[in-house]
Amino acid sequence: MNRKKKAKVDKKIAEVVSKIHIFDDPETWLRTDWQKTPPWSDEKIAEFQKKLDSAFEVENGIVLVWSGDRRYGDAFYNEKGELERKLPLMFAEHQIEGTNDYVYIGCPRWLLMEVLHGSQLETSWEAASMPTETNGKITRIRPEKPPEFYYHHFKVIADHNGFCCERMNAENRVCYGKYREPNQRDIDLVGQTRENMNKAGVFQRNDTERGAKILQDGTAQTKHYIRRAQQQKAIHIQKVMLENYEVFFDDILKDNKLTPREIRAALQEGFDKQNNERFL
Repeated sequence: MNRKKKAKVDKKIAEVVSKIHIFDDPETWLRTDWQKTPPWSDEKIAEFQKKLDSAFEVENGIVLVWSGDRRYGDAFYNEKGELERKLPLMFAEHQIEGTNDYVYIGCPRWLLMEVLHGSQLETSWEAASMPTETNGKITRIRPEKPPEFYYHHFKVIADHNGFCCERMNAENRVCYGKYREPNQRDIDLVGQTRENMNKAGVFQRNDTERGAKILQDGTAQTKHYIRRAQQQKAIHIQKVMLENYEVFFDDILKDNKLTPREIRAALQEGFDKQNNERFL
């Protein structure tokens, strides 16, 4: 490569690098300063949270979280028996050679996290704490009781181009895309989620203490998704039957004078009626 061509290539590389957001630079991920200082002010976060609350029809049911804020991360006991709260979004963890200590590497992204009341986790919390008994002493990786509120990932806010996901999948890693700020798309997603829940008759309040209403709603939600799964399975089977009606309905249709199009239309009408009676 001659000097002139090399200079053009170097210039192009410099232009590309200059466009890389600081939160997409792996060297930034290795530092910890970004964790303590979100790129938005408290006032701006609160303003966006109000829009989320309005879309979800619940105050602080889904919250905007900076991935460096450990208040929203899961808590585990370390080797010293100290309760250590991890980052809410982890890219990797590496054990320090010769020790039981780990270095945790986060990824600077905005998150939408769903708030769960601790009482709703009681039935599964004991198993998730992995209690083990050694010489009559019980140790566990989590506290004995769940926290008052537990934060569960709803969405990692980022842009994806397809290639990034393919590359991360090849490395068996989760793709966190390119950094972007929260915007109307995220509010619309939360609003659509609430709309779907309302249509299904699911008025979920995961952030409230578990009670009869919560159990009832949970049962309704479970039944709804089971019914929808059964419906999708039935529709798939019916589609196969329509595409191969000569095989499935040979005895019934062998003397008919209908065209293939009329046969499929008649069968589809029968399937639709059956689905309406069964699932709606």
